[in-house]
Amino acid sequence: MEQRSTSKSTDRRGRAAAAGGRGRTSAVGTAAGGSDDDPIVGVVGAPHGVRGEVKVHPRTDIADRFRKGARLLCDGMGELVVSSVRGADDVPIVRFEGMNTRNDAERLRGRNLRVSRAEARRAAKEAYLWADLLGLRAETPDGRALGTVSEMIRAGETDVLVVRAEGSREELLFPAIASVVREVDVAGGRVVVVPQEILE
Repeated sequence: MEQRSTSKSTDRRGRAAAAGGRGRTSAVGTAAGGSDDDPIVGVVGAPHGVRGEVKVHPRTDIADRFRKGARLLCDGMGELVVSSVRGADDVPIVRFEGMNTRNDAERLRGRNLRVSRAEARRAAKEAYLWADLLGLRAETPDGRALGTVSEMIRAGETDVLVVRAEGSREELLFPAIASVVREVDVAGGRVVVVPQEILE
C-alpha cells in the first residue's frame, strides 16, 4: 500500500490519497526489512520460470516503481534491487539481484515489498499517501465532528475515506473528490468533508 498517490487538490478522477493499497487498507503490516510504517508498493506472487523471476502484484500508482535498479524493502528479507523487469504493468515479472533460481523466487512468495515513507512522498510529489489520512479527524465545513478516518478503500477509480464515529460501528463513506473533500490538513490532524445530505 504505497498508499496511492493523488493530487492534493484531488484530480478529476477523485483520487485524494493513495499509493498503495488496492482494495481496503486500515493499517500497514509488519516489515522485517523496514519499518511498520513503510508503505507497501507490491506483493510478491508466484515464481515465473526457473531463473529467479517472480510475478509482482503492484499496490502503487507510481508508474516506474519496479524499474531496473529500484531498491525495495522486502518483509523478512531486507533490501532487494531490481535487476530486470518485463511483462504487463498490472503484474510485472521481476528479478532481483542475487535471486537466480526458482528456489530463490519461492522464498519471496507472499512477501510485501515496501519503500520508505520519505521515498513514497518524494515519488508522489504533490500528493497524499493513504497512510497520511488514516487517523485524521473528519469534520464538516462548519466544524461539526463526524469521526475519524479509519480506512481507505478504492472503489473503481475513486479513493473513498471511511469515517467512523467514536464509540460507534457505523461507517460514513466519502469519495475523495473535490466537491466532497474540501480540505486535508495533515499537520492539523483533520480533514474537512461535506456529507451527502448537505450536497443534496
